[in-house]
Amino acid sequence: MKLLSGVIILVAIYIFQKLLYRKNWDKELSATLSFSRSNMECGERAELLEVIANNKLLPLPVFHFKFSVDRSLVFDDKANASVTDRFHKNEVFSVMGHEKVTRRMAFQAEKRGIFQVEGASILVRDFFLTSTFAKKVTSDASIMVFPGKLRGEAVNECLTGVMGELESKRSIVEDMSFFRGIREYRTTDSFRAINWKASARERELMVNMFGWSMDSRVELLLNLDTDVMVEVDRMLETAISLTSTIARELLERRVSVSLLTNGLDGEGERLPRVEAGAEISHGITIDESLTRIVGSGKKDMFLTEVDELWKTSRPEVVYLIVSPYQKPDLLDRMDKARQAGNSIMMIVPYYNKFGYTHVRDYVKGWEVDFHG
Repeated sequence: MKLLSGVIILVAIYIFQKLLYRKNWDKELSATLSFSRSNMECGERAELLEVIANNKLLPLPVFHFKFSVDRSLVFDDKANASVTDRFHKNEVFSVMGHEKVTRRMAFQAEKRGIFQVEGASILVRDFFLTSTFAKKVTSDASIMVFPGKLRGEAVNECLTGVMGELESKRSIVEDMSFFRGIREYRTTDSFRAINWKASARERELMVNMFGWSMDSRVELLLNLDTDVMVEVDRMLETAISLTSTIARELLERRVSVSLLTNGLDGEGERLPRVEAGAEISHGITIDESLTRIVGSGKKDMFLTEVDELWKTSRPEVVYLIVSPYQKPDLLDRMDKARQAGNSIMMIVPYYNKFGYTHVRDYVKGWEVDFHG
């Protein structure tokens, strides 16, 4: 009799808890995903945050949190995960009554782009693990991974050439915040330019020299067409990273930078021109534009843009073209623009396996390791 009573009580508890979970499991329950940063550079690290809040007394003994992200976001913790075309994660833990659980999952970004969390859902089991309850979680978590920045002597040589070209076009108005050094006083110098401390030290009048970087401007032209037929994506990513690197370095030197490209966004639309700016924060604007590139408008679009640009070109602006493509139809346009008095420099990324042919004095090659 006692055994029967025990069984009846157990069945009653089972049915009661099943009904209780079915009616209340998702009440006062929230689950969110967010990135620790809104943007980052390729190669950097960040975190994806899971926050689960169970604001009721009913415990959730088995709690699954599932989601998917692009596999180019490489997570440190690969437990309960699988990688196909995407990285799929199934976090499993318990959430007690009136408990908030926060988990931080570190990852490294290995690819440029805009990445979103997709397929987020939660799955809960009852106390006896016999019933399963699930629902989708709406998540707008996304992160923008900017192009990686290049380093090395080749970058320094490129910037030296650009700054030299800018110096030759300096304005007659000096930037008093850009100190370049001192020199001997000349009768044409203003007394306000005299450096009295340096004069006392040198025992002759010395004056301050200032730069002209605030009047400097570089128009970056990125062509996403290429001469090569192998590892095309890698070549174009190099061109994008190179453009991003040059923009950031010039802005750190307080040079105004604008950007024009034949890149297309995820909707297949041409990316708008990024107007000139000299603040360091302008680098984020340029990187955001470069990050949105998912395709190319091909050389015809770029050639058309260049033709239109020369109609309103300015002699004090340095035009820097980054293009893996350097065939005569483009070079002829560059030649004519130079003959018209424009300052033009061109960088051509190329694979070291195939070599590089020097075609113009204003064109420089940028060697890229071939991995094919």
